[in-house]
Amino acid sequence: MDLIVKDKNEVSTRRRKKKEKTSRKSIFEIYKSEKTMKDYLFYLNDFLSFVYDGDNIQPDEIVELMSDITEEDVEDYLSHLLYERKLKKTSVNKIISALKSLYKELEKHKVNNPFKFIKLFKTSRNLDNILKVSFEDIKDILANYKVTNEKEYRNTIILYTLFYTGMRSQELINVRYKNILKRNNDYFIKIEKSKSGREQYKPLHSILIKKIQEYKNYVFNVYEYDEEEIGELFLFPSSFEKNTQLSYRALYSLIQEMGKTINLDISPHNIRHAIATELSANGADLLEIRDFLGHSDSKVTEIYINAKSLLDKKVISKIPD
Repeated sequence: MDLIVKDKNEVSTRRRKKKEKTSRKSIFEIYKSEKTMKDYLFYLNDFLSFVYDGDNIQPDEIVELMSDITEEDVEDYLSHLLYERKLKKTSVNKIISALKSLYKELEKHKVNNPFKFIKLFKTSRNLDNILKVSFEDIKDILANYKVTNEKEYRNTIILYTLFYTGMRSQELINVRYKNILKRNNDYFIKIEKSKSGREQYKPLHSILIKKIQEYKNYVFNVYEYDEEEIGELFLFPSSFEKNTQLSYRALYSLIQEMGKTINLDISPHNIRHAIATELSANGADLLEIRDFLGHSDSKVTEIYINAKSLLDKKVISKIPD
């Protein structure tokens, strides 16, 4: 991508577009996360205000205004962010990711996507730890890990839960049965106190719902609990008889032991990295991954977008000698 720059400190500008006053429609019912929607709209409003010379953008105008954007408008805007506002590349990447996601939705309605071939800027970070364990590795662990008692059975459900929710270690060991909620046909895990100190809700994948339900039925049958008394019990206790809380050290040790089945030295946080990288590889954008992981700052999430780029390069290994 060639940015339009006059000299080191000046950005090329052109006459701003004039918007037409006609009936418009909105697309913003498509985003489920309120925080994601708020961020997307902020970035989009800033972008359109730049292109249309600071005019007051009305909600019912947005789709038509977006439809009239060109690749040159995008280049001007990115130059403005980098050279006038002097934003870091990591911050610009966050904005690009949001706008790419919005335009991807409009593409379904035959709207030209000027962000389609805009790539994120490269940033230098160590990705070794991010790529330490993959989805295929996790499947191999589950296939090779022998389950001969209830704690080993518990360990497999812990691994499923870490991967399919991206939960942090402390969040996982705090989960009680009452934190598993159902609304209509959807299930969630309520995290009462996340790293940010706020409540969060993790949507549950259908595979994980089935695994947890089977696990719960097993605990019910063996220990003869009823629905009322089980609510306060830890989902993954250290001792089933006493229902004592699992410690972080114990969680770390059991994940390490499971990793050894395929000669990997891994931690619970490596599993969190694995789902984030998998989401990126399957098309989730930066803000979606940020919300799923519960990051308070998108800068922390950007490394997974970079990890996807590195993973994409692995295709060259499939070229025959």
